[in-house]
Amino acid sequence: MKKFFVCGFAALLSFQSFANLLVNPTRVELDNLKNRSAVFTLMNRSENTARYNIYFEDKEMLDSGEFISLDNDRALFSLSDYVRYSPRRLNIEPEQAVKVRLAARLPKSIEKGEYRSYIVFHQIPLAPVKSETDADASEPFSLSISAYLKVSVPVILRVGELDTNLRILDTNIDAGQHAIQVTIGRDGERSSYGDVEIVDAATGRIVGGSKNVAIYTELEQRTFSVPITEQLAANTQLIVRYTENDKLNKAKTVEVGIAL
Repeated sequence: MKKFFVCGFAALLSFQSFANLLVNPTRVELDNLKNRSAVFTLMNRSENTARYNIYFEDKEMLDSGEFISLDNDRALFSLSDYVRYSPRRLNIEPEQAVKVRLAARLPKSIEKGEYRSYIVFHQIPLAPVKSETDADASEPFSLSISAYLKVSVPVILRVGELDTNLRILDTNIDAGQHAIQVTIGRDGERSSYGDVEIVDAATGRIVGGSKNVAIYTELEQRTFSVPITEQLAANTQLIVRYTENDKLNKAKTVEVGIAL
């Protein structure tokens, strides 16, 4: 009988949904002026020692918010050639934390623009895993699968004073009035991220929202489903507001009024 063994089945998860690994920060922004370095803290919350490989990947955001991996020839604004990091592999003991440091090394000839890659913390086995030799001989094959954590964090490098233009292109309230589909348009030299809020125009009370939404430079627009958290009366006047994070250069706020 042939026996088959499969290992290293990687699951792409964020630290919020996989408590065994805590990663901070969850976004890094560098520039060609003062912010040329960053430090990640990785904490192992499990009861076992964990080993991680660390490397860069390039990805592209789709308008759905999903990502696809890019080959080197398609990653036009990869920052992997401009950033060094250490270590590249590490072990983390249970309930212990370690540091990963990265720093930008920019040539004078680098072009103005926004560069982005994703630093990946990919769990690997501490030692090769062997299939059991005493598997039931009556079984046609033996299958063993181990799930290894893979966390990716965006690292953004902005060269020069970059700006962007924003506008709310469309809003649609769902039939049950539980969410509003908000389409935000973007053009310019840098990406955008921030918070979408639904505000009761009469009282100024926030009645819904989505935090830390992002529109990267490969997209000209993106639609978000923004939940409404309160029961509202018919014909309530609302303000849909998108506010960029104040860390961004010339951070902007755009809004539009709608009625239920």
